Amino acid sequence: WMKEITPTTEKPKTLAARIAETATFPTESTSFMLICHVQPAEAKKGKFGISFLPEDGGKAACELQINLNDLRAQFGPGSLNHFANQEKSLREGGSANAIENLIGTERPFLVRVVVKGSNKMGGSLVDAEIAGQRTMISYRPDLAVKKLVFRTEGVELKNIQIAPLKQ
Repeated sequence: WMKEITPTTEKPKTLAARIAETATFPTESTSFMLICHVQPAEAKKGKFGISFLPEDGGKAACELQINLNDLRAQFGPGSLNHFANQEKSLREGGSANAIENLIGTERPFLVRVVVKGSNKMGGSLVDAEIAGQRTMISYRPDLAVKKLVFRTEGVELKNIQIAPLKQ
């Protein structure tokens, strides 16, 4: 993201120093920036997902999943219990909810996600930046994020921080 258009935030709060399996956290705001450092156990191996869930964990949930085995990232349906199934990319006849050929992910990298909830829009925008190289954005109707579920497989997430967006 370009510095001049990145939303300003309140002071960040650490959610966890590290996550190596599954962890759930409430959010204080429906509009926030989430930052985490990704440490793959092996180069080009592992995956993780961050599910953005409404209070009831319902159908509107969204998961950002990064799969280092296939160098893919996607937005899929979020869940309390499991990873989302693989989405097709545009090249594969799917949608822009999946991208291929990630770069900068063979070593530790940073993921930043901005979630902007809006009553006027009736949902949330979820905008992800991966390793400072690729971005993805998705509009999720009816989603007001109230909790986060982190799920990892062969990847460790470190220094996970959240900061509400300034109004």
